[in-house]
Amino acid sequence: MTYFIISLIFMLVGRKLGWFFSKRLYTTSFTSIVIFGLIWGIVVAVIVRSFIIWQKPSLIVRWIMGFALGAYVSIPNFGLMNEDNISDEIIREHVLLKTIPEVTYIIGSIILAYFVKI
Repeated sequence: MTYFIISLIFMLVGRKLGWFFSKRLYTTSFTSIVIFGLIWGIVVAVIVRSFIIWQKPSLIVRWIMGFALGAYVSIPNFGLMNEDNISDEIIREHVLLKTIPEVTYIIGSIILAYFVKI
């Protein structure tokens, strides 16, 4: 039960922080977006893995409230804008903010799962 509640708090806080940073990154450089994306994905992977090691949830809870929830939080601009209404000037930034953190999260989660056993 503790794991479930902590995961929900992580989701709410992670979503708000992701939106906060994403709004500012649409007007920054390509390099800033890439660095942020790499850091965001790694931080989310480490937090999810730490929760799993600490709480040792069941397999189904681990996958749904762990890895799937982490994938949701790893996309910092998810739901921030309607993708049909994004202007051509910021579409590149939007796609980068969506792709780099999620790919980094997935790779980081695989690496952590392999090297950091429960």
